[in-house]
Amino acid sequence: MEHIMLGGAAVPDSGAAATGLPRWRQQVQYAIGHTLNDFYSLQPEVRRETPIQFLLERRWPPKGNAFPSLMHYWDVKTAVGDELMRIAPCNHIREIPVMLYEQWHIPVPELAIELAMIFQLVWNSEVSGRCLNIQKFMVSGNEEVITGFLHMANVFCHKAYGEPAETIEIYSLMDGRRHIFDGAGVALEESLDYVRLLSVFLSQEDSADHKVSVGDRRNEKSEASFGGFGLM
Repeated sequence: MEHIMLGGAAVPDSGAAATGLPRWRQQVQYAIGHTLNDFYSLQPEVRRETPIQFLLERRWPPKGNAFPSLMHYWDVKTAVGDELMRIAPCNHIREIPVMLYEQWHIPVPELAIELAMIFQLVWNSEVSGRCLNIQKFMVSGNEEVITGFLHMANVFCHKAYGEPAETIEIYSLMDGRRHIFDGAGVALEESLDYVRLLSVFLSQEDSADHKVSVGDRRNEKSEASFGGFGLM
């Protein structure tokens, strides 16, 4: 779903990755994902003593022809590194995530689909009547992806936990923006309607087997959609 929102299929000989994204962006998203996974796999007391930029350096793509220019390479590296260094030291510093790059599937009977999502970082909520604090990190913001993720996460929380999320946060690292939503601020029916439209759109995009490649990957291999709906 995300790859369609970010541009759809690649143009032959364009140099774009199979997801339809520029190759540099795919490589940077891969580095961000693995860096976050490395960092938040550590115990909280170890995280406090581990600068995240050291972990990012291990994962960062080499200077190559994926980036339009050497200047662009350094601009992206500096912007992403600065944002992660700003966010990580004060992000749930005493907690252990309850989901860390986990893939979940949940049936949505009203829509006759199975919703599949990959969650980067999810934390427990201590607020009564709320289930989770969800965090997503993107190279740069895209309003359609943000809206889609918000509604899909809202449906997931209601179907998996019977409660809305406490917060859904989406970080756009290149421009330093954070989008934060109150999980109870979006009605379930509104999210179901949105997801219904997405599922119809996906069916039209790939009527042969209803499979879509993932735009936000945590592995080098492709992650396919499952059941009736693609991953976000």
